[in-house]
Amino acid sequence: MRRVLFDSDVLLDILMSRQPFVIASARALSWATVPENEGFVAGHAITNIFYILRRKVGRDEAIDLITSILQILRVASVTETVIDTALKSSMADFEDAVTSAAAESSGAEAIVTRNGADYVKSPIPALSPDEFLGMQQAT
Repeated sequence: MRRVLFDSDVLLDILMSRQPFVIASARALSWATVPENEGFVAGHAITNIFYILRRKVGRDEAIDLITSILQILRVASVTETVIDTALKSSMADFEDAVTSAAAESSGAEAIVTRNGADYVKSPIPALSPDEFLGMQQAT
């Protein structure tokens, strides 16, 4: 795999040091620091992450944390086409459908998430951080 989209839950695990998930999530994200790999985050996830972080650590720290993530990940655009695809999706949760459509539009081969059940109907396979790491070790 060379292109992967990271769901907001995995990024929040890292940014908020959420136990016991932070270690696997951080190890999965480190994959995106290898030059031949491309990691993405859906554009709409940035606003959600900021909102959650701002309430926990304040505005300035939230900006710093998001800036640090964006030094590693590219933003998968949420365009009119992505929204249209999500609206036509059979996925139950619209936000997850937007994430899936953004992943597909960016050419991602997988979505790294702790909520795999939410992506059962996604055309892009969902992997937990541990599953993703296991696949990387096997290659």
